[in-house]
Amino acid sequence: MKIRSIIFRLLEWLGFSEKSYSIQRIPELPDNPRPFVIYAIGDPDAWLAALVCPCACGHLIQLSLLKEDSPRWSLHADRGGKVSISPSVWRSLGCQAHFFVRDGRIIWCDRQS
Repeated sequence: MKIRSIIFRLLEWLGFSEKSYSIQRIPELPDNPRPFVIYAIGDPDAWLAALVCPCACGHLIQLSLLKEDSPRWSLHADRGGKVSISPSVWRSLGCQAHFFVRDGRIIWCDRQS
């Protein structure tokens, strides 16, 4: 794991990151996805969720929302725009980030889980 991602996680854990994730519903994945945005891809119904990895490695994470896919995730946004994804996201390659998105915030999972 890179030093930058360790520092980023530590600052979030200490509460220094007030930035929360927002949802943007669009028909196609953007060429330059932004951090702190979860893209709901598909019109009218989203079939894919995408976000830049929160560990700061820069990888684009794409999650299937199709009910017939396995694995698949669900994406929810409350009336205030706070977004949640379930179940957790776990990158098996690269940075191996493992986290939940709840109410627009990242909740990191313990490496032992």
